[in-house]
Amino acid sequence: MSPAASFARRAAACSPANANVAGLWELQEVAQRYGESKTILHPDLGRIDVDAQVLFTENRAQTLVVMTARPGTESQGKLELLSVIGRQQLTP
Repeated sequence: MSPAASFARRAAACSPANANVAGLWELQEVAQRYGESKTILHPDLGRIDVDAQVLFTENRAQTLVVMTARPGTESQGKLELLSVIGRQQLTP
């Protein structure tokens, strides 16, 4: 299965139309949010600045880190480029 097809399958499983996801979403069991800025050093694209939101379940058994670049920044452009090139090698 191609990476794109694999991602599409996983994204569909997380859709609000999925009964399990809808039920979990309805519970709203995220206890706290923490945010901070981070810098990712990509081997080909260099510095990518992101805002990281850390979400925990109430009992802290699970953690989700969501990283996004600020709109209109060079970092956003780099993340968009990564979504296209994926795991391709940029060097010979």
